Amino acid sequence: MTAEPAVVSNNLRLFAGAAVIAAAALYVWATRSSPQLTERAPTPITESEDRIHANTRPAAGPAQLELASDGIPIMPAGSAPTPSPEPRHPHPITAQHERIYRENNLTFALDGAVDVEDAPGIRRLLARYRDEFPEDSLVLQQGYAIIADCLEHPSSATRAAAQRFYDTELASALRRHVRRHCLER
Repeated sequence: MTAEPAVVSNNLRLFAGAAVIAAAALYVWATRSSPQLTERAPTPITESEDRIHANTRPAAGPAQLELASDGIPIMPAGSAPTPSPEPRHPHPITAQHERIYRENNLTFALDGAVDVEDAPGIRRLLARYRDEFPEDSLVLQQGYAIIADCLEHPSSATRAAAQRFYDTELASALRRHVRRHCLER
């Protein structure tokens, strides 16, 4: 069976048209996503130019950089980023930032204690969490307490509490831990 010439001709036209469209799309994608195709490579800096740039630092005037608690300078507000080899904080590290950092580290430590099934460690870290952050995430505190109870005193009562937590706290990140350490045992 041979195909009719009109059908073959139409198929060839469709194939050629699709190939042209694909090639055009590929060209547009390549030129937009690759700056090397549209920009020239920078010229290398010679050693003498490097020494000139190294010696032309702005004079230390009244606008001294503020230092963060770790000794790293803070970029001034509204300033454009300067190509500086020294690291800089993009904004001041406030007491609120440090508090969030401590809280995150404490929750990571709690997750680590859960992973190794260290119930006394969970209780110790949870007590510290409640002391430092009493207003934060009561659901999180409740979930860690349930996990510690399941690890230390597995019983029908702890399993029921775990099941209630699992069924009601659908948005909690601790659900999988409660399921693993309390409900699947």
